[in-house]
Amino acid sequence: MVRRKRSDEDFAEEIQAHLQLEADELKSEGMGEDEARRRARVEFGSVRGAEERFRLRGRVAWFDNLVRDVRYGVRGALRNPGFAFIAVLTLALAIGATTAIFSLLDQALLRALPVRDPERLVVLNSAGGHPGHWHSEGGSSPGHMYEFSYPMYRDLRDKNTVLSGLVASAATEIGATWNNRGEVVPAEMVSGNYFETLGVRPVVGRLFLASDETASGANPVAVLSFDYWKTHLSEAPVVGKTLLIDGTSFTVVGVAAPGFHSAVWGRMPAVYVPLTMQGVVEPEWSYANDRRAYWIDLAGRLGDGVSEKQAEASLNALYLSLRRSEFPLQTDQSEKARKGFIDNARLYVEAGAHGFSPLRGDVEKPLTIVMGMAALLVGMAIVNVASLLLVRAAVRAREFSVRYSLGATSGQILRQLLVEGLLLGLGGAVLGVLLAPRALHLLIQWMAGRSADEPVFSASLDWRVVLFAAAATMLASLLFSLAPALQFWNPRLMEVLRQQSNTGTGNALRFRRACVALQIGFSLALMIAAGLFVRTIENLRRVDTGFATDRLVQFDLSPEMAGYPQAAVPAVEQRALDALAALPGVKAVGATNDADLAEDDRAGDVKVSGRAAKPEDEEFDVELPWVSDGYLQTLGVPLVAGRYFAASDTASSMKVAIVNESFVRHYFANLGAALGQHVSRPDRPATDAVIVGVVRDVKHTSVRDPASATCYTLFRQAEKPNGLRFYVRTWQAPDAAMQSIRSAVGTIDPKLVVADLGTMAEQIDDSISSERTIGLLAMAFGVLATVLAGIGLYGILAYSTAQRTREIGVRMALGAQRGSLMGLIVREVLILAGGSIVVTVPLAMLASRALRSELFGISFADPGVYAGGIVLIGLVAALAALIPALRAASVNPVDALRAE
Repeated sequence: MVRRKRSDEDFAEEIQAHLQLEADELKSEGMGEDEARRRARVEFGSVRGAEERFRLRGRVAWFDNLVRDVRYGVRGALRNPGFAFIAVLTLALAIGATTAIFSLLDQALLRALPVRDPERLVVLNSAGGHPGHWHSEGGSSPGHMYEFSYPMYRDLRDKNTVLSGLVASAATEIGATWNNRGEVVPAEMVSGNYFETLGVRPVVGRLFLASDETASGANPVAVLSFDYWKTHLSEAPVVGKTLLIDGTSFTVVGVAAPGFHSAVWGRMPAVYVPLTMQGVVEPEWSYANDRRAYWIDLAGRLGDGVSEKQAEASLNALYLSLRRSEFPLQTDQSEKARKGFIDNARLYVEAGAHGFSPLRGDVEKPLTIVMGMAALLVGMAIVNVASLLLVRAAVRAREFSVRYSLGATSGQILRQLLVEGLLLGLGGAVLGVLLAPRALHLLIQWMAGRSADEPVFSASLDWRVVLFAAAATMLASLLFSLAPALQFWNPRLMEVLRQQSNTGTGNALRFRRACVALQIGFSLALMIAAGLFVRTIENLRRVDTGFATDRLVQFDLSPEMAGYPQAAVPAVEQRALDALAALPGVKAVGATNDADLAEDDRAGDVKVSGRAAKPEDEEFDVELPWVSDGYLQTLGVPLVAGRYFAASDTASSMKVAIVNESFVRHYFANLGAALGQHVSRPDRPATDAVIVGVVRDVKHTSVRDPASATCYTLFRQAEKPNGLRFYVRTWQAPDAAMQSIRSAVGTIDPKLVVADLGTMAEQIDDSISSERTIGLLAMAFGVLATVLAGIGLYGILAYSTAQRTREIGVRMALGAQRGSLMGLIVREVLILAGGSIVVTVPLAMLASRALRSELFGISFADPGVYAGGIVLIGLVAALAALIPALRAASVNPVDALRAE
């Protein structure tokens, strides 16, 4: 019935034997040997053709067998729809979650920039002292600063011999007005050679040229991103048209190619403007010719035949010579300053295929952690489906025994089981890939919070993500198919048939128990992770910021968008402050150009009178916000010495400043010593102000970061006041005050746009979006893992209890009480769960050590979290055991003894 498959060698031997027989017959008829052989070959035909037809027939037979196995597997799934549904749904949830997380990981860490030859791109950063002032989006670390001055960029660009192009960029925000409709949008200031060097082409019009980067303020041209052009301007004709940027007319020259955003991953600019227009789009700063201002990021393209090491050696020599020429410009000319500025200086060249990104460092570890959780979930799904297949295999023991007795081989049985497993995996993969984009969309919305900016991540799946899902599905299918395959690999017909009535014993049952123990362990690990992150979120929300965060509304106002010239902006902002203060239900109003708890950082070095300068002052950065006279009172920052700002502190009066305790601790011996002293920016005498007060430290950048030294000055006394965020302290609920705020601003000018209106509580939630995202996913994975563990535990207990029906009947016939029988089942559960907990807890503690940097206010070994997880998994185990235990207690002894 079942024959050994003929190999190619067997068939070739058969052909030769046939030819020899035919030749022998011809020789017996009197034909010569050579002629007989030739005649036999002629009559047979092409030997090679016959061999090819044989091989082709083998391939067709293999395909027919595969189709037969697939049909049989589909019929088997249709005969057991409940089993197939649970298995497919389990795999779909795990594969869908893993695919969604991998998509984020791929976009953030693995995907190259959509530019020409991205592997030839490099990113520059430097070491050494950087006295002066800088604007940073983050990403820098000790010994690696990614910001450069614009004059340094021009020198490196024009004097290097190893790069075919060096580009510069910096992020900003602008007020963009098109057809009398204004909005605040992200923008990027870029060098004239930016698009040409990166190899980005226009969709319409042209992109920037070197001639678009000449003198400061001389190049009012703009390029639009494809997404902004499509979603905000409806692909309207734009080339040659005027776009108002902060009240200044810019000519749109083109639209960038779809898919490209920036050489810095994470930036999503709507508009590109030349770097030379920095003074126009950021009028409060003037950095174009300042060698002590570090604010632009550099990326280059390696020249032909130049390696990264060669480029670094050449550029480093050039950089050191430029630093030597810059040192005389520094205020500190000491030997220590010279050593830090020149001797310790170094330029580094890094691979830039993925682009530099300050955001990547923020998301790398959280995404890696979440990917690890998703991998645990996939492991649970594999174990869950494997245990289900083992239970199903026990029922199919007679079927496989019969197939073996009829001549089936182990390979045929293995192939059938693998095909059935792959069918389940395919069903789970298809459903999971369909669910992944929707899950991604919800996750991206959650991560974005209240932000109206274009999201950094995309919810669409590209071919790499689909390929990952396919590979994960294949691997998972092979792993969970191995469980029944190993059970039936070696045919033991008599043993299987003899144990048909008691398949709940032996290695199969032990393996199923091990599967459930693994699920309990995975579930407990995920619940512990969820507990740690939930506690972290609670601690971050309860952290003492130094000021009251309740009933505090905030928003941005950009009069430039409404067409106001720079000189008129301060008056409009003051009118807004007065109008808000007059609203019923408003307790206080304030404003600042350095938003609180929003990751903003406007820092620089200062010069202080009344004390001898210290060498470390050059590297000591002070937060330098401009504020209104009611800002500190509105936030509720306590005064510890001196006075607050007052209405009498006008633009024409003596300039005044208020510092915090951290500032005093660095520069003075005590609080009283600070009052009356002067503070200013180095080489900018117009910023000189008298310290009139000292306030308590408050958290500024984020709730995680400690308070930093701060010097508050009045925005109406600033050199170039601009760009305020308003804060309104209300007596009423913030939601009720928001409409009144919009109306009050509208009465000043209907064209004024109130942007990012929200509460400080929402701002804090946005600032901890990374922790919230991890916590949300950890909770979701933990709940899903717990459900899977409960289902798996119930399945194994229900099956093992059913297989012990005869044993239970004997026990009851011998006088066992129903309570003791229930205790027998529960004891089995407790042993199983207890053993898993004992193994999991120390492993979870070891793994949780890697989470320490993401936790806040809680130990990675917090006993409360671990105890809560253990209690929860114990309750799940008890509930899973309840129904099988009740069934065992209700068994009729007579029926049990009659059972097969």
